[in-house]
Amino acid sequence: MREIVQRLEKKVISHLELNPQSPTVTMLHEEEEFLLDSHEGKPIYRREGWYSRLASSRWVGIYVLVLHIVLAVLLFEHIYTFFTSTWDGKPFIIFPELRSLGHVVQTKHATNHSAYTMYSGPPNEANAAAWEHLLQPLYFNASEQELQASGTDPSASVKVKGGGYIAALGVYHEIHCLNKLRYFLYASQRPSNQSEDDAQISTDHLDHCLEVLRMSAMCHADLSLYTFRWPADPQSKFLEAHSTSPKMCVDWTQLESYAWGRKIGLTPTLVRETPDGQPN
Repeated sequence: MREIVQRLEKKVISHLELNPQSPTVTMLHEEEEFLLDSHEGKPIYRREGWYSRLASSRWVGIYVLVLHIVLAVLLFEHIYTFFTSTWDGKPFIIFPELRSLGHVVQTKHATNHSAYTMYSGPPNEANAAAWEHLLQPLYFNASEQELQASGTDPSASVKVKGGGYIAALGVYHEIHCLNKLRYFLYASQRPSNQSEDDAQISTDHLDHCLEVLRMSAMCHADLSLYTFRWPADPQSKFLEAHSTSPKMCVDWTQLESYAWGRKIGLTPTLVRETPDGQPN
């Protein structure tokens, strides 16, 4: 038996000398030869490839562990970002009641420069009242959980008497900005039911409003197709815009109903707290 093992050892050594790139082979020690009888007289070899040699290194093990931790963190961050930035394939909505907000197809576009709606045209009692009604749900009292869901620090937010924090939906902020620009456009024509405070508009405020509307337009990107026609008046300097392109819009009736259900008026009572958390 020993002679057989010795002959095999010589063959393996000879093979390794001729093939230095082949995996190493670890032979059994002499004191382990008694195991041969339980394996039908065949010697047992343990092959050590490149993976086994690497795995035996302590530093390689540490490296693999750290690598797996980093990959796990990155995977978790990716999954967390996905589920907090989308809801059923739509942009993330903080309020559960609005996650089922419906959409409608509209084809109406504001292309006639001389046709006024209930909100447009020189200031008068009717359109002033329409804008005031439209802006009634501007403010509402958001809960601490809603602020946290939006990434807002409640400790840096203004509280409202009766509970919650004063807040506004982005769409109403934009409507507020449009109304301020309307005041500026018709600064010399103030209706009787427009207050002095409404008429006092700073340039900084208007510039802020323009930036709000620009960002909103670029965010939502209305893809309606507009074409242009020659004006009927040959003296006109501008082409006439025209569009019947369908576009997807939110169900404003549903959204406005939700906003009215949470409104706290245009002049809510605010709470200023002292550093120790007591009302001032």
